[in-house]
Amino acid sequence: MTHKVTVKGKIKKYMPQFMDNTKKDINLLKQASIENDMFEMERISHSIKGYGKPFGFTKLGNLAAQINREIKAKNIENAIPLIDELDTYFENIEIVYDEEKPPESYDNS
Repeated sequence: MTHKVTVKGKIKKYMPQFMDNTKKDINLLKQASIENDMFEMERISHSIKGYGKPFGFTKLGNLAAQINREIKAKNIENAIPLIDELDTYFENIEIVYDEEKPPESYDNS
């Protein structure tokens, strides 16, 4: 299932790096979960939570926030399926750019 995410056209040039960095963070989060590294899981999920929403990825940020809450509560067994959901969601994102159109000009003649 594809998840369409609309982002502002003015940040289009930053999206390849954003997507690469996010994928790396998700992979690090998965690795930290395998290693039961709660500190690293909390750090990475907090980071994703912080940068997801400003770029227009609300669901990404919300999932990361849920993971972060579970890790803080030491509920790693609840965090693992959320990490898998985050990864699956991210892998199925389709970015749509919201190209802002300039205001219409008026002809006063």
